Amino acid sequence: MNEDDAIAAGARHAGLDESHYGYVRAYLRQHPDSWVFCCGASCDPCVLTIQRAVDKARALLGIGDYEAV
Repeated sequence: MNEDDAIAAGARHAGLDESHYGYVRAYLRQHPDSWVFCCGASCDPCVLTIQRAVDKARALLGIGDYEAV
């Protein structure tokens, strides 16, 4: 599976619209400590939803632990 397909599948898995694929791509290789924080303001999309998409895309691509990126 190529990166574009994994990002699309991850986004669909998390319920993200196609317009949000860029978030998944941007965070794919960043450690979650640098970007995952929920402010509780009901953002759309919530960063926790983006994290689910990123985690799924990473799994599909076989990207291991974040220490390796």
